[in-house]
Amino acid sequence: MLSIIKRVLKLAGEFAGKIKLAMFVSFFEAIFNNVPIFIILYILIGIMNDALDVNDVWISGGIIITALLLQCVLKRVIYVLQSGTGFEIFARERIKIGDRFKRFPMGYFSEGNKGYISAVITSDINFIEMYAMNAIDKVVIAYVNAMVACIFLLIIDYRIAVISILAFLIGVFLLKKILAVGKKHSVIRQDKQSELVSAVLEYVQGMSVIKAFNMSGDKAKATKKAFEEFRDISIEMEKGFMPYIFRFESIFALGIGLTILLASSFTVYGSLNMSIMLMIFVFIFRIYLPFNALSLLSAEIRIMEAGLDRYDALKNIEIIDENGRDIKLDSFDIEFKDVSFAYDDKKVLQNISFAIPEKSMTALVGSSGSGKTTIANLIARFWDVQKGEVRVGGVNVKEMTCDSLLSNISMVFQNVYLFNDTIFNNIKFGNPEASREEVIAVAKKARCHEFIMELPDGYDTMVDEGGSSLSGGEKQRISIARAILKDAPIILLDEATASVDPENEKYIQLAINELVKDKTLVVIAHRLSTIRSANQILVLENGNLVQKGNHNQLVEEEGKYKDFWDRRMKAKSWEISKATLAKD
Repeated sequence: MLSIIKRVLKLAGEFAGKIKLAMFVSFFEAIFNNVPIFIILYILIGIMNDALDVNDVWISGGIIITALLLQCVLKRVIYVLQSGTGFEIFARERIKIGDRFKRFPMGYFSEGNKGYISAVITSDINFIEMYAMNAIDKVVIAYVNAMVACIFLLIIDYRIAVISILAFLIGVFLLKKILAVGKKHSVIRQDKQSELVSAVLEYVQGMSVIKAFNMSGDKAKATKKAFEEFRDISIEMEKGFMPYIFRFESIFALGIGLTILLASSFTVYGSLNMSIMLMIFVFIFRIYLPFNALSLLSAEIRIMEAGLDRYDALKNIEIIDENGRDIKLDSFDIEFKDVSFAYDDKKVLQNISFAIPEKSMTALVGSSGSGKTTIANLIARFWDVQKGEVRVGGVNVKEMTCDSLLSNISMVFQNVYLFNDTIFNNIKFGNPEASREEVIAVAKKARCHEFIMELPDGYDTMVDEGGSSLSGGEKQRISIARAILKDAPIILLDEATASVDPENEKYIQLAINELVKDKTLVVIAHRLSTIRSANQILVLENGNLVQKGNHNQLVEEEGKYKDFWDRRMKAKSWEISKATLAKD
């Protein structure tokens, strides 16, 4: 039980002082909670000895009211210190882990980890945030109350105190058993929760495919299975708790019964004052309640500890720029020196070497899976090479922090992601310090100002998550506006016009022309006709660099590029006749 307090205090950092102060205040709150019992004993003794007068009654009443009011004030102070601090702690932690995500290797964000990350950041952190401070309050009050109660009973009658002390000691032993059961099951439960989140995310994200191929039954079965497994482990966890919770609560029920029996017997035989016996009857039902409540709290605490374990594991993922330095580049050329790279055991690039001069255009050409996108990802250091070096501005990217590297790079890819925010904020994402006038200016350059102004709220129109409320061409132009606003010296461009209609292609090409002026440009080419003016074309095949040169040079020599070009020219002459369609 006390371990959760230590872990939360460690996590709290600069806020730990407030929590410790709340624990200190809890000690006095527990004392004031028991003051009315002492006053009741004083009144009973006065009544039994016929020594109670009106002044005693007024004084006793005043002390009880004062104690209760002070208890309310102290409880308010505890809630302010604990609850408010809890929200501050976890707001800070969410921001910290969000910043850390930017420095994780992209390979970590696989489908298998999406559910885990979502479960930790939403379910685990939310659960701890909601219940941790309340748990600390209950644990502190339970232990302080037990200590105060035992001291009080030792003062009035050590024989009665022995029963309570034994009950508390046995209770602590059984509480450890309950926590051991929780430790065993809570880890499995949280893992099943991650699997459940993954299943739900996959089901929701793949809904269009599921509907298109009428697979709703199969996918629903997988999701249903995840729900059922989570249900089963939750029930199993509760079943594991039940025997020990029954014994735990039985001990305190037995303690109450023995206390009443012995207090009555001692009074009958004259070894205990009647007034003290009556006070014990009132007191005994209160002293066990806070500690007895810990049995129900044990499941919550173990789930919190499992959640903290998973959060700590997430924080301890090795970041890609652990030893990086903030470096300001003086030039923006790019160089690959004997680079080899593999995704797990799948080799993608093998001993690749090339140089991209500053303010030049280099196109990457090759079949699907040849390594084009991987080269762009390695320039941006989404992954690290296993062999060789990637240098930007003459500096090995491994020597730089991700922020200092990426501040020099803008990326425009086919799969554009827009945030569930206004169009204005989506564009401003390229430069958070930009004014509204600057955002509108780059929107005009990106050829998206006109369609934005036709939307219901213009630049303040909310975009659905992922940009689903906009067409592909519109999303592309907004992403290009965002990149223009960033004004980075290096542009990585996955040819954005490859899968859009002719009308959008015209606008996007004009927007790209605005984007790439005086930049070091790396283009992943899908249409060879768009890269004829490139200063350099790199032809890739099965992870190897097989050709290098400009368009005129490469079409004159036998090789992969000439094959691509010839097929492209042949494809332009294809026609589908009405007769062929009718025949089909």
